[in-house]
Amino acid sequence: MTVERVSYLHESEIDEFMNSLKNSLQPGVESDATMVRQAVALVRNGSVGPYDLMPSAAVVTVNNQGTEPKRVHLSFERIDAQCSCLEGSWCSHQIAVIFHLYSQFHSLTDWLHEWRRTEAQQMVLSISQRTPEAWIDVLSRLTQPLRTIAMSENPGVFIHETSLIDQKAIPLIPFEWEWKPLFELYYRLHVLDAGWTYVNTHLGGNASSFHYGKWYVQNWLTEQLGKLHDSVTAIGVKPKLFEADAFHERLKEVVRTYTLGNTGLFGERFRVYRLFWQHLFPSQSARDSELAILEREQSEEAQILVAFFHLLQGKNDKLEELVSNVSVGNIAIWLPLADLAEGDDDIESLSIIMKAVLPFIGEYVNQTVALANRPQFVRRIDGLFEAADFPEEARESLFAHYGESGIDVFADFLVERERFSEWAALMHRYGVSYDGAEAGGLKIALSTDPVAVMPLLHTYAMSFIKEKNRHSYRRAVKLFKKMKAGSKKGGKSDFWNQYIDTVREKNRRLRALMEEMEKGNLNL
Repeated sequence: MTVERVSYLHESEIDEFMNSLKNSLQPGVESDATMVRQAVALVRNGSVGPYDLMPSAAVVTVNNQGTEPKRVHLSFERIDAQCSCLEGSWCSHQIAVIFHLYSQFHSLTDWLHEWRRTEAQQMVLSISQRTPEAWIDVLSRLTQPLRTIAMSENPGVFIHETSLIDQKAIPLIPFEWEWKPLFELYYRLHVLDAGWTYVNTHLGGNASSFHYGKWYVQNWLTEQLGKLHDSVTAIGVKPKLFEADAFHERLKEVVRTYTLGNTGLFGERFRVYRLFWQHLFPSQSARDSELAILEREQSEEAQILVAFFHLLQGKNDKLEELVSNVSVGNIAIWLPLADLAEGDDDIESLSIIMKAVLPFIGEYVNQTVALANRPQFVRRIDGLFEAADFPEEARESLFAHYGESGIDVFADFLVERERFSEWAALMHRYGVSYDGAEAGGLKIALSTDPVAVMPLLHTYAMSFIKEKNRHSYRRAVKLFKKMKAGSKKGGKSDFWNQYIDTVREKNRRLRALMEEMEKGNLNL
């Protein structure tokens, strides 16, 4: 008998097999969904067959690429299937044979759509129960695909998967407007938690590397955090429903699990945690209860959260005890707390943190911070020390550790204190270009202490002349004009005339330069 003939004669038995699959396998269970996907692939790749057909049974060979062919035995009398792979009650080979027989006279695609739709209907039914447990159960199943996505998968696939999940979440949203922001909070936290391993893999590695996919993932993370912030803000301005108390209580656990249960990108996780505890849970009793839970945790990140509550409550004596644990290895998780203290203008707490961080900054910058990110990091850390009212000597001593990465910040530091001779020496020392010097304080130096920067301007002018083209000669003459104005302001007219005559004499063979200098009327 042909396959089509067997499928026709045993249509009712095959329907029983399909109903058994429908009741046994759940699309929300990743292992079940994977088996079904593999079975569909075997059917579509033509891997099912040949058949050894009998009136009441069939023995089928299934060729799975790269592995030994498997033998599947179907009993139409007992509605039973067995496979030589011996992997369990159901395997992809058994399912593939049943799908193959079913597809002879029915649409396998329609059956798959119906099978997947039953899961969505179950989720809607569960979400309508309106308990924290029901929401968490449904959202965990909904976001499960993000936990199983391969870390090497293209970011476009990850973004596409999240957009599909967003669409599936729409029917689950409560109709009542009072519940919508709270559901959104639960949903966004689950999406972030489920996708965090993938996000951290792409954003928490080599910070100096750049590719389009990384930018794509960063935008997605920024969008999720923004939506989370909007939902928290929306709930904060509305009166809380009595029925929502259980949801708010469970939300504390969900936020804590997200923050401490993941790794990497602590600044973003800490941002989420403090968003909730600063805006949704302001009561002292709630914070004391949370603090008691955190103090039982042993991780360094949990200690940062403990320090966060001490900072909120102004317990600087407790904060001083915790900062004794600061080291090179954990500076990265202490700095977000310092940023918070600065944002709240809590100078005393900021000073406590930065005093503890100070001895390790040099080593941390040179060993941990990526070279491409050091200028930005130096500006950030110097801003924190400045906000904490640290002595200028302490701030200045750190620039020796920053090296070339701290040039821009140190230049600003010197210009602010009108130490223009040292500023000019810094430009010399690191070979800063004329454009860089002009953007970094040259105009201020010329208007305040032109004599101090004369040697620097001479160096730039000579470098322009060495380029030996008319455009560079014009740039050199513009510099000479600035030097002329500075000499006049400083009462050094004789010096200037002698200097510019010497320059002419040494370069008299450069006709184009002589023409530009003549046009410039450079003598006083």
